[in-house]
Amino acid sequence: MNRGKKVGSIIHELQLEAMNSTSSITDLLRKVLVVARKLKINDFEQWVDEELNGYNVPLKELPEYRDIVGKVQWFNPFRGWCPVIIEDERILDIVSKVKLNQPITELEHLISSDSDHLIYQIPQTQQNLLSKMFGETAEFRLYFGKSQCQRMIDAVRNIILEWALKLEEDGILGEGLSFSNEEKKEASKNNYTVNNFYGNANGVQIQQNTSHSTQTIINEMDFDKISNFISTLKDNMNQIGLQKEEQKVVESEIENISTELASTEPKPSVLKQSLQSIRTTLEGTAGNLTASGLLYLLGQINF
Repeated sequence: MNRGKKVGSIIHELQLEAMNSTSSITDLLRKVLVVARKLKINDFEQWVDEELNGYNVPLKELPEYRDIVGKVQWFNPFRGWCPVIIEDERILDIVSKVKLNQPITELEHLISSDSDHLIYQIPQTQQNLLSKMFGETAEFRLYFGKSQCQRMIDAVRNIILEWALKLEEDGILGEGLSFSNEEKKEASKNNYTVNNFYGNANGVQIQQNTSHSTQTIINEMDFDKISNFISTLKDNMNQIGLQKEEQKVVESEIENISTELASTEPKPSVLKQSLQSIRTTLEGTAGNLTASGLLYLLGQINF
């Protein structure tokens, strides 16, 4: 008997459903939850729980596949919703690029709607920034293509498929909803973290589900991003509204970072300390639009 093709294998069912673009992603994730819990694969169980129930973490820690880019609109009481022209690319990044933390069930429901486009309500803090920028109070929103939600669902399917294929490679197939002691033992020996099955996980933080959990950043520091940020910061120093002493602090940290980046082996610890100092200073300039843009750029750097 060929045990590589067990009848009623739950792992084979996962593979088939993950390849079927018409199957419910919510139902598929529920099956994955059962498998992950029975095999005690905690990282996958936590990821499934977050996809099913929504992410309760800072938005910057969400996986990259949950990014969307939309077009900003404002409500004109006479003409309805109208496009907003934002020439400042930094501000445009802040308000037009967001991450969706809603349960995947909601995303699946949105995709089934008749409309080709979806609406994202911009948070009040960003509403205030835009109102201040345009000199009047208005309502703003993001208008984006439904295909971006479909891309998120496809990314989840791909992760599940890669995971199920790896389980089969390791001899873990299950029979019905049961797994042998040998299969459970094999599962405990392997590292089935989500980022191992996510092909484009640059900068994604994965929270390990243990009693003494730590966050692991997949990527090392991106020195090019740091260099570009410092260049942008220099160009906009006079627009941030820093006090004299605050400006001296930032200029000193810029010099430290520039010196470190010019070395043959930049020290991440030194860069991290200087970047954190700059962040703290910028955060003290509440309400300054340029500072908000710089903080957004800084938030894209892993440190």
